[in-house]
Amino acid sequence: METQGASNSRTKSAEIIGNNDDILIDILAHLPEKSLLRFRTVSKHWLSLISSPYFCRCLNQSSIFPSGLFLRMQPSLNKPKYHLLSLDGKPVRDPFRSLTFVDDSAGIRILQSCNGLLLCCSNSRIGEYNRNYYIYNPTTNRYTTLPKPGNRIPNTIFGVILAFDPSKSPHYKVVFVRGSEASHLYQLEIYSSETHRWSFSSEIPKVNYSQGVYCCGSIHWMANSGALLCFDVDQERFQEIPMPEIPDDWNQQAKCRYFGEFGGRLHLILTNGKQSTRQFDVYEMEKDFSKWFVKYQVDLNALISAYPEMTHSNSHPSEWDYHAFRVLAVVCKEIKGSFMVLHIPGKAISYSFKDKTSTLLHDFAPGCTDIEGCTTFKFDDAYPYIETFAIV
Repeated sequence: METQGASNSRTKSAEIIGNNDDILIDILAHLPEKSLLRFRTVSKHWLSLISSPYFCRCLNQSSIFPSGLFLRMQPSLNKPKYHLLSLDGKPVRDPFRSLTFVDDSAGIRILQSCNGLLLCCSNSRIGEYNRNYYIYNPTTNRYTTLPKPGNRIPNTIFGVILAFDPSKSPHYKVVFVRGSEASHLYQLEIYSSETHRWSFSSEIPKVNYSQGVYCCGSIHWMANSGALLCFDVDQERFQEIPMPEIPDDWNQQAKCRYFGEFGGRLHLILTNGKQSTRQFDVYEMEKDFSKWFVKYQVDLNALISAYPEMTHSNSHPSEWDYHAFRVLAVVCKEIKGSFMVLHIPGKAISYSFKDKTSTLLHDFAPGCTDIEGCTTFKFDDAYPYIETFAIV
């Protein structure tokens, strides 16, 4: 039987923790998302703590790695369907199958995932000015609609990127690459969630800005010139970083298999664009963003033997897509082991960089042997899911 003294001691300890926000935040930051969602209803004080920018920064420091990938299942539909793929084999709560957080008659699609927040837009509208853009937090199911910047002339949008780093600030910025009155240039326009205002930035050269990657305070685009174009969002300053050297026998025909960020690290995969490959390198950017280096070496021979459906029977062995695979993510976990998420016909596979083994993560089309008839993803159909209570 518990003594009165022991009961009083436990009550006093609970009161000390309950009245000390620092201790309480440290405890809450290590709880799973489902518990945090429930604990927000305990009291107004707990709701305020869990919703605070400081707690969001603490939470992101303890869980900076995605628990899954949102995969766009049917990108051609007006209202795309999504599947949440678990990265560690553990069940994850699927926040949605389609985006319905706001009633948008055009449907909503994901453009980008950035440290727990999703940049979304109307899936199909006539005229860029009529398209709505949203910042959505799938953990809290909260969203905001970006204010329209004004009917600019010209108003064509060539790229949109969300820049959000909760370790530095609770605020985010959205960078629009739009047409300029100068026919040979584009114009940057930036929205700040801190000021709720749009501002014009520099005019920039015309390159492909459709697939930018935000990492460590800068947006990175692969320019047509063969260099990496980097834009420091806070300083609003550009710089170029050389791309890795391409082997001479590639005849300057490199195909980008993957370009993305994970845990503050930028990764790139290039293969020969003129012939098939079973081996390739995974490049990582130096921490000072001065150059690329080979981080991992990949050999898919064992995987292709295990899954013969990866081979295109109607293609020539010399063609670059003779072996059907797509890189969806590069996941760096120094302690547990780094791996790559691959999509092969109908399946999602994890490939260990250390021991070159593979593990089935999900079978989207059991029994499917027809490559063309199986679910197909590209790396820009995959969006990391990071649990965050960041305010949008």
